[in-house]
Amino acid sequence: MDIISPHKASCHCGAVQLELLLPESGLEDLRRCACSMCSRRGAIVASVPLADLKVVQGQDVLSLYQFHTKTAKHYFCSQCGIYTHHQRRS
Repeated sequence: MDIISPHKASCHCGAVQLELLLPESGLEDLRRCACSMCSRRGAIVASVPLADLKVVQGQDVLSLYQFHTKTAKHYFCSQCGIYTHHQRRS
């Protein structure tokens, strides 16, 4: 899998900035997450290895939300409320 330069992502207000290392072909293995958070939002998700996701700005404004088993970590911008990313249970 060839990795290209980082892709940039942010929350709505720009306080949280992320960099993702993606394969040359872009997002792969898109799917619908069945958890209650994603299914209520109609989210389509793609996975990247944790090492390929970097919060480059705004770590201090991220809010963590956990529920049920408190294993998965859901992150939101505390300023604009945008769901930026999550670390799933598996």
